[in-house]
Amino acid sequence: MTLLHRRFAALLAFISLLAFISGAGLDAPSVIPAAALLLLAVFVQPGERASRWLEPLWRLVAVLLAARAAARVFFGTGDLVLPMVDLLLLLLCAESLRARDGSGDARHFALTFALLIASAAYRPGPLFGVLFVAYVVCAIVTLAVGHLTRQSHARGLAAPQPQPRFLLRVSLLSTVVLAVSLVVFLFFPRVSRGWAARTQPIVSSAVVGFSDRVSIGDHGARIEPNPEVILRVEFPAGPPADIGALHWRGRSYNLFDGYTWSRAERGAVAPNAWPRWPAPVLEQVIYARPLADANVLFGLHPVVSMTPESRIRPVRAPSGDYVYFGDADPAYRVRSRAGRPAADSLRAVAMTYAPEVMAHLQLPPTSARVLALADSFRSEADNVYDHVVSVERWLQTAFSYTLDLPGTPREATLDHFLFERRAGHCEYFSTTMAVLLRAGGIPARNVNGFLGGDWNEFGGFLTVTQNDAHSWVEVYFPGWGWVEFDPTPAGGAAGVAGAGASFGPLRFFLDGIEHRWSKWVLDYDLGTQTSLLNRALSPFAQEQVPAGGTTADERSGPWLLLALAVAACGFVVLIRRLRVARRPPHAMATRAYLALRRAYQRAGFPPAHALPPLGFAARLGDDAGAAHARRAVELYGRARFGGTQLDAAQLKALRDSVAAAKRALRRA
Repeated sequence: MTLLHRRFAALLAFISLLAFISGAGLDAPSVIPAAALLLLAVFVQPGERASRWLEPLWRLVAVLLAARAAARVFFGTGDLVLPMVDLLLLLLCAESLRARDGSGDARHFALTFALLIASAAYRPGPLFGVLFVAYVVCAIVTLAVGHLTRQSHARGLAAPQPQPRFLLRVSLLSTVVLAVSLVVFLFFPRVSRGWAARTQPIVSSAVVGFSDRVSIGDHGARIEPNPEVILRVEFPAGPPADIGALHWRGRSYNLFDGYTWSRAERGAVAPNAWPRWPAPVLEQVIYARPLADANVLFGLHPVVSMTPESRIRPVRAPSGDYVYFGDADPAYRVRSRAGRPAADSLRAVAMTYAPEVMAHLQLPPTSARVLALADSFRSEADNVYDHVVSVERWLQTAFSYTLDLPGTPREATLDHFLFERRAGHCEYFSTTMAVLLRAGGIPARNVNGFLGGDWNEFGGFLTVTQNDAHSWVEVYFPGWGWVEFDPTPAGGAAGVAGAGASFGPLRFFLDGIEHRWSKWVLDYDLGTQTSLLNRALSPFAQEQVPAGGTTADERSGPWLLLALAVAACGFVVLIRRLRVARRPPHAMATRAYLALRRAYQRAGFPPAHALPPLGFAARLGDDAGAAHARRAVELYGRARFGGTQLDAAQLKALRDSVAAAKRALRRA
């Protein structure tokens, strides 16, 4: 029994550590040695001598870690959470490696539960849910086995060896705890996670094709794939047919210095012309991850409206880009025009520009051969739209896509790309098109975001990863606004997506689970809770009807309440009958006898486990209430050991004898 209790206690600690790792990862370097020690404690227990030798070492290290944590508190240098986690893990390892007799269970449970709570300061994934269930089951079994161990030691008895069936039945008690936890989670008022939540791992700024600073000057390396998920997009009305060609617009850039694109909001304002677009409105619900260098919100162009679904505040910049304020993970609803204006409509546009658009004609010092190339395109087209399309198609067909960056700084230039290398990644194509159009007098800007994504049939949403990062061009047409064009060759239009591993069935399944976990557990807030409660109470809601009218809900609501009340009463009666039916025949007699023994124990007699019933009756002698007590013991003995089922009169006599004995004790 002691060995079993020790192993379950060590396993409980190990599960709590895994739950912490599922949220925090390996941020705390102490988790690896702690995991090794806790796993060792499941199978190996130091003896009393080793425990006494290790105790001073545990205390010394604990003092040092406590001092480090205190220094972080008072001097404010560095992260405070991780030193506290290091101290918590040390105490947990020390407690798990001590000799266990059940007496330290309170400390052990407090430490494991504290580690479980520490996981909530991060953003634990679906694995945390599985480990939480395992923790509850293991905790129930550990409590039961520990209780048996302590009671055996207190009575000087050999500890019983529980059978597997007993452990299974005890573990099933955890379903009650889990059910109560679910009810509390669903209906307890929500509070902001900001008080405890730490920022989740932020996407690195080295996002291929997306950054707040776009440059073609990188060289001497190769673009590597990165399957990290950035966006998960749901389409309430169903996904569009051309889902792989969707451009998830993020940032636009209007200033180019020859190597790097940047933004200048002043002078970048352009009239909002999307109401003229003939395409229908496409709704998207986007769940995004925060980016390191910009609070950017993505959506299909042009955006009609953007509504937050989490605790963020979207703001539209003068350029048309959307950013947000707030510490929550971005979740928002976007309505966009699905498709661009017809080619004939754009061909008919008279290209007269407002002053605020002229900022998108800026060019750095440009070589003569680049300007000559731009003039050749202008001379071949009789309208702006065909001019733009000719540049786009030329770049798509005359150049190739590569993930290899230029080898030297001299090669990382627009001239070298156009006239010598003739191969590059999406930033080269979008930059080249924007420069050639600007040199031809057409306002254009570079845009960064993501292209396409992978449709998850299991979850019913689109997954957009770092591999889908992309860059393209927007051209301004008076009366229509900014229209997107993508000059990157089709073979490389998806950025580095082709270089990464494709989504397999297992990956889709896991990604769907993670999305549901984030949506319904981590992001379960007051708004979602209110919506759930409203749906649960909708059968009782009353519709607005004209005077004298009666809604179906008004008619059915009281009857539904009555039916629920009757069902609840029937359920309670059924449970009570089942409990009574499962009681042994002597249950009522046993309760009366134990009440008698407790009364005499308070008067100074030995407890019930110290004397058998007949020994107790013999010890009474002429004490107060002895005659009544002996009568009660006699009736109890018949029911408990004689196999006699007491009738109603005998049970009443037993209870009366116990009551009379108690009254005699109180008068004595």
